[in-house]
Amino acid sequence: MAGRPTMRDVAAAAGVSHQTVSRVVNDERSVTEPVRERVRAAITALGYRPSAGGRAMARGRTEVVALVVPHAAGFTFGNDHLMRLIGGAEQEVAARGYGLLLSTREPGGDAMSAFTRFDRRSLVDGFLVEGGAGLTGLSDLLAQGYPAVVIGYADDDLPMVHPDDEGGAYAVVQHLLALGHRRIGIVNGPAENHLAMAARRTGVTRAFADAHLHPDPTLTDRGDFTAESGQAAAVRLFDRADPPTAVFAFNDGMALGVLQWLRESGTPGISVAGFDDTSAAPVAGLTSVALQSQDLGRRAAQLLVDQLNGKPPSERRTIVPSRLMVRSSTTPPTQPKSGSRRRGSHNVKG
Repeated sequence: MAGRPTMRDVAAAAGVSHQTVSRVVNDERSVTEPVRERVRAAITALGYRPSAGGRAMARGRTEVVALVVPHAAGFTFGNDHLMRLIGGAEQEVAARGYGLLLSTREPGGDAMSAFTRFDRRSLVDGFLVEGGAGLTGLSDLLAQGYPAVVIGYADDDLPMVHPDDEGGAYAVVQHLLALGHRRIGIVNGPAENHLAMAARRTGVTRAFADAHLHPDPTLTDRGDFTAESGQAAAVRLFDRADPPTAVFAFNDGMALGVLQWLRESGTPGISVAGFDDTSAAPVAGLTSVALQSQDLGRRAAQLLVDQLNGKPPSERRTIVPSRLMVRSSTTPPTQPKSGSRRRGSHNVKG
C-alpha cells in the first residue's frame, strides 16, 4: 500500500463502511463488539493513525482543556507548588488524550485577565482553575456553559480539589505541642486567601482543644506570604515581654523570613514550621507541610476529563491528604537567656 493508510483502507480491510470505522475510532457504542474487534485488528495491521483534529470535529470538541492560573507568569514559573500542580495536570490530560493550554495573568493586568481571553467556545472544552488568587472571571465562563474544576476552595456547587489545609495545620501544632511548646506564635496569610487560611486556623484551634489547652490570641500576626513579611511579623512577635517559643507560619516563605530574623537577631532556640514544603524547605531544614501538589493537579484534571466524557463527579469536594515533613527547625523549647528578648529587633523594619 502506497502512502499513509486511510480510513477507507481500514474499512476495506475490515469489510465494513468507513462510517463504521469512524464510529469505532470515536468510541461510539452503536457498533457491536465483534465488528469493533475486526476494525481494531485492521487498524493495527495497517498502522492507521486517526487524525486528532478529525476526531475532535466528529465529537464537537477541541480535545484541549485550559488551566487558568491567575498569577503573573514570573510568579507562576518560579513557584514550586504551582509548577508541580501544572505538571500533574498536564500528565493526566495527556494520558487521557487531551492537550493542556496554560493561561496566566497578563503583564500589568489583574487576575481577571487570565480568564478574558476565553470568550469563544471554540478554544477549549473545559477549565481547571487554580483558586489561590480568587475566582474572579470564572462566573463568566460558567455562564457560557463550560465545565470547570477548581483547584482550591469554591462554592459548593462546583467540583473542587484542595489540600487538607486543616489537617496539615493540626499536624504542625500537634507536633509542636508534643515537643513541649505552649506559647506558639502564628503568622497568618493575607485576608483575601480566607478559605485556605480559615481551614489552617481551624486546624490550629482544634489541635490546642484536643490537647485541652488554649492558645494565646495575642501571639497571632499576619503576612503576605513573602519572606519580608515573615521577618516583619517576627519583629512584632518577639518584641514583647513573653515571646513565643515556637512560630508556625502559614507558608514556607514567611517561615523562612522568621528563620532569617532569628538568625540575624541572635535569638536561638526558637522552633519554626511552615506550610507548602517548597524546595527551599529541606535545604533550610524547615519543618513543613507537603501539599502533594502534583496529585492536586492530577486529581483535578481527572475530574474534568471525566465530566467531558459524561461522568459527573460523585462528590463535589475532593481533599488530597497533606504530609508533615519534620526537620531540624523544630526542637523542644529551651529557656531563653535573660535580656535576649529584643536583641536585634531593629534589624528589620516592621
